[in-house]
Amino acid sequence: MLSNNVQGKRTFDRLKWGYAYLLIIAGLVIIVDQVSKLLVREYLAIGEAWVPWESISDYAVIVHTWNTGATLGVLRGTNGLFIAISEIACIVILFLYPRIIKQRNILPIGLGLGLILGGAAGNLIDRVAVGYVTDIFLIANLPVFNLADFCIILGALFLAMALIFDPPITAEG
Repeated sequence: MLSNNVQGKRTFDRLKWGYAYLLIIAGLVIIVDQVSKLLVREYLAIGEAWVPWESISDYAVIVHTWNTGATLGVLRGTNGLFIAISEIACIVILFLYPRIIKQRNILPIGLGLGLILGGAAGNLIDRVAVGYVTDIFLIANLPVFNLADFCIILGALFLAMALIFDPPITAEG
């Protein structure tokens, strides 16, 4: 009986700290994303660009644009669809997270899912609050994007690498 209590406490502690890790990463992404978008909306007119360093102006600028589609400007004009997709993605991540970390290392999985959750929530906040997503970074020939977009892509890469290269935890381990 004591063994089951100890195992249950370890499972609960793992879940508690796993969720804390996930939500801290997501929260940091949301805060930095929203502050960067707010500053651009406040100080640059739509279409206006700012070059922080003239030496990189051919490669990267800060620009105020907006988007009603998906990450990197795909499917413009479908804001309502992406509100629903973002909500579903956030709910699915929060619901499946304990099942995933039960068999996987919390650090890479939490990092990947935390970045995706924060990015999805950051863009969801924009869609609901202002009716579109503010995009701000123009780098080389890429579509204009924001920190939330970058975190979604980076999080998906971290998650894929963790699922491919980090073996599941066995019952003995």
